[in-house]
Amino acid sequence: MSNSLFIKNIRYLVTCDDDDNLFENANLYIEDGEIKYIGDELKSADEVIDAKDMIVYPGLINTHHHLYQIFSRNIPQVQNMELFPWLKYLYEIWKNLNSDVVLYSSLCGMGELLKTGCTTCFDHHYVFPKNENNLIEAQFDAAERLGIRMYASRGSMSLSKKDGGLPPDTVVQTVDEILKDS
Repeated sequence: MSNSLFIKNIRYLVTCDDDDNLFENANLYIEDGEIKYIGDELKSADEVIDAKDMIVYPGLINTHHHLYQIFSRNIPQVQNMELFPWLKYLYEIWKNLNSDVVLYSSLCGMGELLKTGCTTCFDHHYVFPKNENNLIEAQFDAAERLGIRMYASRGSMSLSKKDGGLPPDTVVQTVDEILKDS
C-alpha cells in the first residue's frame, strides 16, 4: 500500500540540488517518502496540500544536540556562566537524570526542531547516572512518537571530580563499562 502526497501551487520550491534549482509555481508529488515528480501536472494522491504563497524546502538536519539539557536550560543561576562553572553546576543536577527526564526533554527539543523545519536530529548523549540504562532508548521513543529521524552517539565520562575531572562520581564510568555499552 503506497502513501502519497501532492503539494500543489508551490510559490517557491527550493531544491538544494547540485544546481540550486528554484522552481516557481510548481507542483510536487511524493510517494512512500520519495519525490517522484516536480512540474506543472496535477496528480492524484492520498493527501493534497495547497501551498499557494508558500515556500517548500528540504528538511533541515541538526548535527549536534544534547537533548537532555533542555530541562535545565532556564535555570537562572547558570545563564551567564562560562563553560566549566556552568558544567560543574549542572552536573550536580544532571546526575539525577532518568529515562522520564530524557524522554520529555527529547520530546520538547525535537518538537522545537520540527517546528523550525528540522526533520533529522543527531544527539550526543554522554551523561549516564548509575543504574540508568535506557536513556538513549528514551530518545528513540521520543523520535518515534514525533516522526523525526533520529541518530545518536554515545559519549562518556571516565574522569570524576576526585580524579581531576568536572563531573560527580555518580555519572562517571569505567572504560570497561563504556566499551561494553558502546
